[in-house]
Amino acid sequence: MKKTSELIWQDKQHQVLFELIDQINGKEVDARIFRQLFEYAENHFTMEEEYMKKLDFPGTKKHIRAHNKFRSELKSMMQDYKSYDDIFRQALSEFLSEWLKGHIFGVDKKLEEFILNSPYK
Repeated sequence: MKKTSELIWQDKQHQVLFELIDQINGKEVDARIFRQLFEYAENHFTMEEEYMKKLDFPGTKKHIRAHNKFRSELKSMMQDYKSYDDIFRQALSEFLSEWLKGHIFGVDKKLEEFILNSPYK
């Protein structure tokens, strides 16, 4: 079923994002993991945004606004903290996990429903 398979890349990327978030709380953490997380999230968002535009998804603008808010908040958190101590990593991990869960079960779910219920273009 093609529509279901179209969602697989998105789910796999979400899994990688959660794995990167888990690594933030690991014992061996350095700036690379933060860059990797930021870059992976950016690539995921860009791919998702291009996909929504291609499908002419009616919620594209709202979805992109949510991505942009996340980009801004993550960038701000990363710039405000110069030390990646346990407190910062825990706060960042909680922020990322909660935001991602809310996003996946919110606007991403609407995109999924649109894909599953719309005819192919």
